[in-house]
Amino acid sequence: MLLKLLYDFAYSRNLLNDLAFEEKPVRWIIQLNSDGSLRGQGPIETTGKKNQGKPLRCPRIIGDTNSGMIADFLAEGIDGMFGLSPNLKKPKDQVKLDAKHKHFWDQILECHNATEEVALTALLNFHKNLTNSPPSFLVQEDENWFVISSQGERRKLGNDEFTFKVNDDLLLENTKVCDYWKGKFSESSEVDDDDKNSKAEVVSGICLVTGEFAQIARTHNPKIQGVPNTQGSGAKMVSFEKSSPSFSSFGLTHCFNAPISTEAATAYCVALRKLLTEEDHHLRIGQTSICFWAREAKEASSFFARMLNRPDPASVAAFLKAPWSGIDREQAKHDQFYSVTLSGNAGRIVVRHWMQATLEAAREHLRQWFGDLEIVTYGNPTAQANRKPKAKVDGGDTDSGMPPLALYRLACTTVREAKDLQAETLSQLYRATLEGTAPSLMLLKPVLNRLNADLCRFGAGILETPISGKAMRAISDSNTPIPPPGQSRMALLRMLLNRNIKEGDPMIEPKVFETPDPAYNCGRLLAIFDDLQMQAHSYKLEGAGVVERYYGSASSAPNSAFGILWRLHQHHLRKISRNGDAGKRAAEAIKRRIGDIAALFPQPAPNLPPQFPRTFSLQEQGRFALGFYQQMAVRRSAIDEYQRKKKAGELKPEEIDDVLELADNE
Repeated sequence: MLLKLLYDFAYSRNLLNDLAFEEKPVRWIIQLNSDGSLRGQGPIETTGKKNQGKPLRCPRIIGDTNSGMIADFLAEGIDGMFGLSPNLKKPKDQVKLDAKHKHFWDQILECHNATEEVALTALLNFHKNLTNSPPSFLVQEDENWFVISSQGERRKLGNDEFTFKVNDDLLLENTKVCDYWKGKFSESSEVDDDDKNSKAEVVSGICLVTGEFAQIARTHNPKIQGVPNTQGSGAKMVSFEKSSPSFSSFGLTHCFNAPISTEAATAYCVALRKLLTEEDHHLRIGQTSICFWAREAKEASSFFARMLNRPDPASVAAFLKAPWSGIDREQAKHDQFYSVTLSGNAGRIVVRHWMQATLEAAREHLRQWFGDLEIVTYGNPTAQANRKPKAKVDGGDTDSGMPPLALYRLACTTVREAKDLQAETLSQLYRATLEGTAPSLMLLKPVLNRLNADLCRFGAGILETPISGKAMRAISDSNTPIPPPGQSRMALLRMLLNRNIKEGDPMIEPKVFETPDPAYNCGRLLAIFDDLQMQAHSYKLEGAGVVERYYGSASSAPNSAFGILWRLHQHHLRKISRNGDAGKRAAEAIKRRIGDIAALFPQPAPNLPPQFPRTFSLQEQGRFALGFYQQMAVRRSAIDEYQRKKKAGELKPEEIDDVLELADNE
């Protein structure tokens, strides 16, 4: 069924019209006269994105691109065209360089002999006149190559592509040459690289994809590129082990076990290649690629790609408010949405999961997904200072700018480094997004483990969005990958708990809420104890605080941890109350907040500490984390509001009791 859907996609998008060619940027066009002499001072410079040149229709390469000895036809860099290493500071292997250079001109000669095209004679004469030296328009200076353009301007050479124009004939558009390459490419696609030395067997039969009687493909080409953990030259989705008897039923070998016509095999391979190269049709998360498309609504794919990869707060809010804005819902009920999750294993592609649903159902599940991820933001999203220390994010740059609710960010909450992401984790989250399933509760464990480790090492600043400057500096100094922000962690925790809710457990709200749940309230209490300690030290605490010291034990064995914290908080209250009238008001305000939460726990006797649970289960640890986070967000919101009103001169005397001048140090 999947291959049939890919086959239909190829024909609906007219992908089979021109398999032998692909579009790529070509920056330089070398102008030649009919005798092969250079016309003008140098090549014409074309314009395009990032100085790479104008996108032109170029012949698709044939052969193993990983070998370093296979050249493109007609459009190449200076390595293949002139046998020169583009990077003089890191020269290429000379043997491979010579082989690639020879292959480029051998292809020109072969095409010339087959077509007798006079323009190719000019190219061969041009090459002959070079006498193993660089062309006059290439200049070496300070270990860099420079190009003298047709206008006499010097341009530094990058990874640029060159091609030829003879008189006014651009060879990439020459009819004879293009027809020759179509035939050449077609011949190369009929036989797999592993079978070039064997005689291809011709078998006809009923194609499993089309249901028609046709010639059956021995191997399925072209190879599919873009799937992680596959060979650079590409991999196959359908293949069979040659030597295994279990794949040779009834005397059938290779792909004749699952007969697919040459036309259908080419179509589904081309369709998958297209999906894997279009930003609107695929996501790459860790070692997994996810492709998706709608049968009719072409714009649907770009919407899903944007909402999964770049769900900025404004677009998410607008989507939740009006999920069907601008959409013909009746059409969405009938249109189909398809998705396939892929990973690789050298020369083979592994299909992890595939789904088919109505476009309406997929969009509704996406709405539910963002609703379940809704969580209060703790931090200052507009803050810019100290946000980009020299540390790696996901093994790459300091800050990729990906929103907290992006699927990739959410998945990264389960691991220390992105390279450790598991395909099964990604598959579960993706299914939860578009199928409305509940991911396994076992995902709670890695999320909570990473949260505990990061809190104990870097403090509560890692829960902010973006991560606080102090925490970022600590992460940078430790030379460790920057973890996802707090919103990513807590949004995923809330979704996991609510979609796997058990009878008697509370449904977690986006913001702090009243509940008798002991785990959630213990988390809130720890946040207030942290606030109390910060105020007791005038927000200038040096070293580890209660969060770094006690979060791990408080979230798993609360009775032992809160026994210590209860005694410690009384010391902090006394310290604050000695700071004059303002300190007394602050101590009373915090004491009231602690008392309100403590009243929700059993109390053995008057004037004794509450009785806390001995241990918390995995789900309870998740609710503890959310209670802690949401209470921290309340504190930050109160401080931000206090400072805003103070700056605007709107502060009332009675409001000082809630957030005192001490907050100015925050």
